[in-house]
Amino acid sequence: MSDGRPGSRARRLGVVVNPTAGKGRAANAGVGVLAGLRRAGHDVVDLSGPDADAALARARAAVDGTSGMSGPDGTVDALVVVGGDGMVHLGAQAVAGTGVPLGIVPVGTGNDFAATLGLPVRDPAAAGLALCRALDVGAAGRRAVDAAFVTGPGVPPGGRWVAGAVSAGLDAAVNARANQLRYPRGSARYTVAAALELMRYRPWSYRLTFDGVVDASPTGKTPATAGRRTGRAPRPGDGLHLRPGPAGTATWTGRAALVTAANGPQIGGGIRVAPHASLDDGLLDVLVATDLSRPGALAVFPSMFTGGHVRRRKVHVVRARGVTIEPGPDAWVAGERPLPVAHADGERLGPLPLRVEVRARAVEVLVAPR
Repeated sequence: MSDGRPGSRARRLGVVVNPTAGKGRAANAGVGVLAGLRRAGHDVVDLSGPDADAALARARAAVDGTSGMSGPDGTVDALVVVGGDGMVHLGAQAVAGTGVPLGIVPVGTGNDFAATLGLPVRDPAAAGLALCRALDVGAAGRRAVDAAFVTGPGVPPGGRWVAGAVSAGLDAAVNARANQLRYPRGSARYTVAAALELMRYRPWSYRLTFDGVVDASPTGKTPATAGRRTGRAPRPGDGLHLRPGPAGTATWTGRAALVTAANGPQIGGGIRVAPHASLDDGLLDVLVATDLSRPGALAVFPSMFTGGHVRRRKVHVVRARGVTIEPGPDAWVAGERPLPVAHADGERLGPLPLRVEVRARAVEVLVAPR
């Protein structure tokens, strides 16, 4: 908390609480966070709204200085969100590219982005104290991280910022099913949703166009490690077969179970979908699990909790600055299942096609120095 040390001063803070996150934990946590920040001497305004759209409008107005609550320089000093990854997603829409930092009190179901940052998870008191420490130390309490920016015909005008990952395959179908389920609560809901979706799974047809490809080995590591699981030397066929295109692009067309453009390593409450992804390397880790059979998909899913799936033969990671994800040539064949609607940070994003590109250091987050 603010303790009178040199450089420690009161800040103008906007706070957005998701009252439904974490089985309602966020509502109670929000009351404590608001009170704690005020006790620490900060000027705090509750920006929560009756729904996500209203809360986002209020958050954006507070960040850009049109809300009437901001100070002489026209903006709040930080935006704080209380909830899970969905609230981080909301916060990113308001602060990305502005230089206004995002504070996170992670009390949702997933909390994947916060866990990657090393923030206290499902402990609002500890998270609140960490937030105050980050505010107290000024620039030393701010970390610039990358964000993905998504555009496409089905995405809201102006595009969408993504903190964690864009899912466009089986993981997106599982996310959509989990959002529909009312029971069980918590992370077990994702497991139930996965079991239901795997029962009807068939690989979908995709066309992926990459640009700024740095590495296309199966694990996202250097090609020298590609054959390590089998004990043989790596061969040119170890990665996806990318076809060179114009202006430095590369294209892959085929059937896949998973297509995920990851900024961070995990989704879904601890599923390490891209275990080598980094929040500040200026790259996306695009995971592609090619035409897995249903038994193959069933075998891969449990290993995703440890990241072990990236060592499997049909699982590949392409590290690139951007990717366009489109329906493949067989997507419109009679009898084909519709492709899943893409999801991001646990939220519905929109149907394909989508363009996903990384924006380096687009979001500043409040992280107390260790």
